[in-house]
Amino acid sequence: MRDGTREFIQGFVATFIFAFELLPLGLLFGTMSADAGLSTWAAVGMSTIVFAGASQFLAITMLGAGASATTIVLGTFFINLRHFLMSSYVAGLIPGRRLASYLPVGLLITDESFALISQRLGKGQRASYQYIVGANLSVYVQWFIATLAGLLLGSALPGLADLGMQAALYSLFAAILVLSVSSYPEFWAAVLAGTLAVAFTMGGYRNTAILLASLIASVTVLGVQKWTQKSG
Repeated sequence: MRDGTREFIQGFVATFIFAFELLPLGLLFGTMSADAGLSTWAAVGMSTIVFAGASQFLAITMLGAGASATTIVLGTFFINLRHFLMSSYVAGLIPGRRLASYLPVGLLITDESFALISQRLGKGQRASYQYIVGANLSVYVQWFIATLAGLLLGSALPGLADLGMQAALYSLFAAILVLSVSSYPEFWAAVLAGTLAVAFTMGGYRNTAILLASLIASVTVLGVQKWTQKSG
């Protein structure tokens, strides 16, 4: 297998970790689109051409509120300004290519693929053109499939929208956590924080559970690290 093909497959497969986030969000968008009166083709077309989750949710909400097309376009433009920064940065990693070859890099960049590329660079690994395109295209395909599933299942499964949002939020944090953990101290900090958060929530401290758990876990693991270094 050629190196370029291998790197494309690596990038494509690496974003599967975000499927647990993209699927619920896509299901939610498909359901909301159907509720807002959009046809299947219009909703699928939005996910295919616009391909911007936050902007699509904003557009659906504003359409339901009767906003004008100009207002919707301006709102989605400002939400997507961060994509200019992300695509410019990623394009700088692969200089000297023909202009057309940057289209799948800039137009398909997402928060998920950008996080994956950044994590790879943080480990001292190279993010090739093929890897970047593979990661971007994988998210694109997952989002398309999830949107279509939401349109098909939304009417058949009442309450899918609420379930989709809850599952998406939890899975998003889980995916970010997995990507950020790169050492044993970070792993044990995550485990301790998660355990404490559940304990505090069950103990009646629902509003402050995450804050307390994060602080205690961070201080505990940092203290153990310092003590271990001094003892060694």
